[in-house]
Parts: sequence; structure tokens; C-alpha cells
Amino acid sequence: MAYYLKSGKSFNVTSKEAMDLHDTLPAGNYVIKEHPMTGALYLEVIEDFEINGKRYGDLVKNTDRILNTFDKRPTTTGVMLAGEKGSGKSLLAKSVSISAAVAGIPTIVINAPWCGDKFNSFIQSIDQPCVVLFDEFEKVYDSDKQEAILTLLDGVFPTKKLFVLTCNDKWRIDSHMRNRPGRIFYMMEFVGLSADFIIEYCNDNLINRSHIDKLVSISSLFSQFNFDMLKAVVEEMNRYGEGPEDALRLLNVKPEFDSGTCKYKVELNVEGEPVDPKLLEAAEWHGNPLQNHVSIDYKKLDNSEVVSSDSDDAELDWSWENERFMQTDLLKIDSKAGRFVFQNSEGSSVILTRVKERNYNYMDVL
Repeated sequence: MAYYLKSGKSFNVTSKEAMDLHDTLPAGNYVIKEHPMTGALYLEVIEDFEINGKRYGDLVKNTDRILNTFDKRPTTTGVMLAGEKGSGKSLLAKSVSISAAVAGIPTIVINAPWCGDKFNSFIQSIDQPCVVLFDEFEKVYDSDKQEAILTLLDGVFPTKKLFVLTCNDKWRIDSHMRNRPGRIFYMMEFVGLSADFIIEYCNDNLINRSHIDKLVSISSLFSQFNFDMLKAVVEEMNRYGEGPEDALRLLNVKPEFDSGTCKYKVELNVEGEPVDPKLLEAAEWHGNPLQNHVSIDYKKLDNSEVVSSDSDDAELDWSWENERFMQTDLLKIDSKAGRFVFQNSEGSSVILTRVKERNYNYMDVL
């Protein structure tokens, strides 16, 4: 039996099998394409995401939370996953898509800066729950196009969508998306692996587990020790039966390449005497001790005696002095404590101890 498929004012003869009509969009992954002749948007099937092996850390818990929240909320839900490459944000995005597919929910992957009324109407026309994944959002969408996408995230359309956006730098995201849970409900940041994550992964994958504590200590030298780094180090250690320090000697995983800036408590000694912290220009030093030189400014009397912290500056003839420490002045690293000890050719020394970042305590304001 022949069927007649109408397209605009045209009819095409086809069969029922060729049309392969569906009441709903099947679970799977799709990208948006534009017909070169008509300009109409359509979906094209792409390969499904895969996650091989065990899911570590909070991956399962965060996946379940995102999908449960999406299920319970009556309208659209936005999720921003922010962090450097290899930090785990893309893994969570894939996990959400895979779990959504199990529940019959498809994923539309946005890999071009689609925006505007035609795009919004097309997404609206898919009148069923689905995941809309914007990968590397701030790279695909410039500032103008980010603003144009706000209407879609506002949930003014009657369809229920889970918008998942990954980004490397949250500060390149339009300011109208920040602190706007109506648009972006969750903001999840990936800032490096915890010690518990590293230990769990090594217990499952590292042949010589006696190296685990040392690997955890070395990871503290990085501002963000990510999953890609961990996998590479463990792989190299297993292949050659060596410790992490030997594996890192040749791997493209080096603290001195880390562009992250950390904070360090400063303990300065000049001519064998400690300098009162109150006399330092700054009690904390910011940077990477394995990448940058260390420069410390402090107050000193013109007769070279260190100024007392109880002295009245107005009554003293003092000046600013500087102690500078180069990479060749590095004496000792205590990776577990995050401590670096330098001593320069003049005999002055400085101890930098990494200041651990803490989560904001909301009880402080209650």
C-alpha cells in the first residue's frame, strides 16, 4: 500500500515502513542539523555515551540528584558543571545522559551556537522530557549568543527540559546566569580530586598499593589534580613497577606547569631572625612555588634593625625591603603539608605553607 507524505505543497509517494513514524523521540543521543535547502532544523542520531569501568566519587550520587530534581520540578531545570578539562564535569554530563536514556529520556547535544526564535521553537516542538547538553558552553557561545539563550533557560516554554551546560571557566558565563536558580538551578564546580577519591581509585587500579600515600601527597602540589592526571600516573606506575615520583619524571603531569594560583602562609627569616608577620606587606603569598619566583616585602629600619610590630611608624625612619627567592633556592618540599622551604644566597629563608580552602559556612550568617 502506498502512502503520500506531504511536505509544504508537495506530496511524495512513500511506504509506511520508510516513514518509520514514532509517537515520541526514542531515547538516544542527537545533534541538531539544518536542511541546506529549506533551512528547517532536524535531529540526527549520534553515538550514545559510554562510561567504562567503575564510577568513582560522587558521580552516581550527583547523577541521581540531578535527575531526581528534574523529575520532581514541574518546569525546566538548568545545571552548570564548571571545571578545567579532565576534572570530571564531562563525565557527570555523560552519566546524566546515560541514566536518562535508561528512563527513556533522549539527549540533544548542542555543538553549535544555536539561538533565536527558530531554535527556541524547535526545542519547544519536542514536547517530551529530554536532556539538552551544551558542551563547553562558553567556547561555543560568545557573550552575545549567551544572552540570546537566556529566554530558553527561563522555562517560559511549556515543555520540560533538563539543560546541562559544561564550562571550563564559570566567569566567562553571562552574569545573568549566576545566582539565578530559575535559569541555572545547580552550579557544580570541579576543582580537583579529593584524597578519598584518589585512594579509592588506587585501591581498585594500582598494583603496588604501598605507593598510595606518596601519590596522595604529591597530588597536593597541584592546585587541581584531575582525573586525567591520576589515570596517567597509575597507568605508568603499573606498566613499569615504579613509584609516582619516577612516573612523573617523564609524564606530561608536572606541578611546575600548573597554572593554578594557590594561597600560602608566609614565614620569613632575615639574617637568622624571624620577621614579625605584622611587618610583612602581605601575610599570604599567591602563586605556584614551583613555577614562579617568590618575592616578599617587609618593613625595616634604615639602620637595618627590624621594626617592632608595636612601634609607631610615624616616629621611625623605616623603609620597605624585599627578599627574593628563585627556583634554585628551593631547599625542601613537604608535599603532604603543602610546605615549601627556600633559602637565598644572602642567607634569608622563607617557608610557604599552603592555605587550605574551605567551603563557606552558611551557619555563620544565621
